[in-house]
Amino acid sequence: MTVTSFAHLSLRHGLRPLVLACCLALAGGANAQPATAAAQPASAASGPTLSVEVHKPLVAAQEALKAGKPQDALARLAEAEALPKLSDYERYIILRLKGPAAANAGDPALALTTFEQVIASPLLPPAEKLPIVEVTVKLALQQKKYELGVSLMKMYLAEGGKSAEINRLYPQVLSVLGDHAGVVRLLLPVVAADEAAGRITPEATLRMLAGSQLELKDMAGYLAGVQKLSSSTGKAEYWAELISRNTRRDGYADERLRLDLYRLRRAVGLTQEAGEVGDWAYRAQQAGLPAEAQKLMDEGFTNGVLGKDANAEADRKLRDGVTKSAAQDRAQISEAEASALKAKEGNAAVNLGLALSGAGLHDRALALMTQGMAKGGLRRADDAQLHLAYAQWRAGKIDEAKASFALVKGSDGTADLARLWLVYLNSPARK
Repeated sequence: MTVTSFAHLSLRHGLRPLVLACCLALAGGANAQPATAAAQPASAASGPTLSVEVHKPLVAAQEALKAGKPQDALARLAEAEALPKLSDYERYIILRLKGPAAANAGDPALALTTFEQVIASPLLPPAEKLPIVEVTVKLALQQKKYELGVSLMKMYLAEGGKSAEINRLYPQVLSVLGDHAGVVRLLLPVVAADEAAGRITPEATLRMLAGSQLELKDMAGYLAGVQKLSSSTGKAEYWAELISRNTRRDGYADERLRLDLYRLRRAVGLTQEAGEVGDWAYRAQQAGLPAEAQKLMDEGFTNGVLGKDANAEADRKLRDGVTKSAAQDRAQISEAEASALKAKEGNAAVNLGLALSGAGLHDRALALMTQGMAKGGLRRADDAQLHLAYAQWRAGKIDEAKASFALVKGSDGTADLARLWLVYLNSPARK
């Protein structure tokens, strides 16, 4: 799978009740205005006032809103709008009440256009602007007017708005509009700040960032995002994608490293089908690791993955074969160990150590592998280093395993696998 679909957008969820509540609160912001505005002429110093004719329907509209009768409020406001020679101030106060009334009367389109006019009014006090912009954003998104929503969110954030919801919705809307560069521009600093502070970035944020990077064909950024998702959540879907992307590249020695790939996939929790388990056991047997193969076959039969359907007979034959080989190896351990230690080069000691690790003889395994590494003359030094690290992990020596994985430098895929092991071992989800 890929994270093309990671940028899920649920803009409507929970917006309508919140919008209505906010609209009522905004009505409260202008609530006292009609009732307290002087009905008689006032000096210029006292500020704008409402005429007696406008004052009466506005108070009625206000009372209707308080009583939960938004349709009645709209009717009273229509009476006020129909009066001749309204001042700019009177039109502004009518709009301040009309927006909440429309929203709560189930007319979001009217509410949206009304609040847009309020925001554009020079009479809107600066201290009251941001809450109104926030509600207008939500109304725009509720009606899927995403371009307008983006424009309003830019205004809101540029003027110091701190709503966590607006900050969360902004990149989502940019993603819906196909502005993936905008999404990346917004979210990269968020992820960087989380890393600097030692915080785990929310999964949804990482998904959206990775999805946009994939759309932009920024594969390095995309893989970095999937790696963060794998590490922070431990979810199989991310690990499957991360491992697949890292092991499909040109130059990766797929056949030679298949056993190592199987080991990593199991460690991170990926489900293994019968064919994969059987192939792993067969390859382990061929590589001189019958104890590892036997354990796989025994587990497969116990949990019902192996020994059934068309492959039942082949599975039983393989199990019998690896069981016999493992018994023979156990009987010859001391002789094989002595021979490996006498060898001038370290290949035999490293290979035997890996076999003993599969049999659960961890101390002897690590001692042999360490001596083999020290002897040198290894045919594939990076493979040997990778196997030493794996054996250390099997033995529960996590810090030693990390140090050993970090030393793998091969360009044929060994370093890729070692790096993924380090991602797993350092994963907060694993801990």
